[in-house]
Amino acid sequence: MTISATMTRAGAQHVASGRPPAARHLPSLTGLRWLTALLIFGHHIMAVEYFGGRAGDLWGFVFEAGKTGVTLFFILSGFVLAWGYKPAQTARSFWLHRAARIYPLHVVGVILALMAAATLVPAIRTDGIAPLGANLLLINGWNPDWWQAGNPASWSLVCEAFFYLTFPFVIRLVAGRSARALWTVSAGALALVALAPAIAAVSPVPMSAASTPLLRLPEFMLGVVLALLLARTPWRPAPLRFAVPLAVLGYALSEAPALPGTEIRPGLAVTVGGFALLVASLAAADVHGGSTLLAGPRWQELGRLSFAFYLVHLLVIASVSSAWPDGHPELHWPRALALAAVAFVISLALAWLLHRGVETRMQRVLLRFDPDRRADSVSTTRG
Repeated sequence: MTISATMTRAGAQHVASGRPPAARHLPSLTGLRWLTALLIFGHHIMAVEYFGGRAGDLWGFVFEAGKTGVTLFFILSGFVLAWGYKPAQTARSFWLHRAARIYPLHVVGVILALMAAATLVPAIRTDGIAPLGANLLLINGWNPDWWQAGNPASWSLVCEAFFYLTFPFVIRLVAGRSARALWTVSAGALALVALAPAIAAVSPVPMSAASTPLLRLPEFMLGVVLALLLARTPWRPAPLRFAVPLAVLGYALSEAPALPGTEIRPGLAVTVGGFALLVASLAAADVHGGSTLLAGPRWQELGRLSFAFYLVHLLVIASVSSAWPDGHPELHWPRALALAAVAFVISLALAWLLHRGVETRMQRVLLRFDPDRRADSVSTTRG
């Protein structure tokens, strides 16, 4: 049987069952999380100016767009959640699983940020109880003035929290739609990505295209829709030999200027589209038995550390550089590279400790209160 025929039959079965093949693990996407974290790490090494002179210019050329790693995280989040969507799971159970996944580490990250602000990195100090409390509650990103309150890296968790809040409702709206409807949603999401800066500029309430959760929702939605297309229709994304160059092109175009006289950024739509295609292509390779570098065991372990790494890396980068004036070393490249290696090793070691000591343990504790698990237990007992 041909691959196309196999996919057609699989797609029909998935539509009939009303759910994607959640049992299929997507190891390449776990590995991609680590690659994404490395892009963001490189961007923050640039922002704190570890490298000076021409080496700094070269590092900036490569990693100026590294902040788009957060975009890739948002797309990945939508894709993975839609891929593992279980119609029988209640919204309460879903929200508990998401909270158990991110909130314990978030709280630890805020504590570490407060410690760093009180000692080595006063520049990240949060002024006032209100913005700090908003960060703890993961709502500070709705106020552009507070977007980096508490732990500066956790602004993206505010967006993720909003995505998680809306997902049980959104997935029910799109899961049963036709392929044509899903492609229409995809096109609309890309259009909104390009329009987000313009929307923020004319909004009657303060909004930021970079940090306001509502304006980052289209990236998450694109991941959701592509997962449904891959799981429930015969569509198969472009092979990796095409998807990877398109993702690199999107990365390069993320800094492209707006259309003349407007705030419309078509380059951002190319970035998001290229990243989304890469995610779908890697997932398709996993589903159909392909082998990718990112599916290797070492990438899997590092991918599992990526969330903890992301939450602490900026604190470590800023703390390591705090011995220099204004915290900006601007060193000759051999010394800068050595300093970046020190920051990387400390970040990775701290991420490993937090992953093992906080993230996985607290997940097990909190998931004991899963209402679906307790309901199943009661049902089994009665049966």
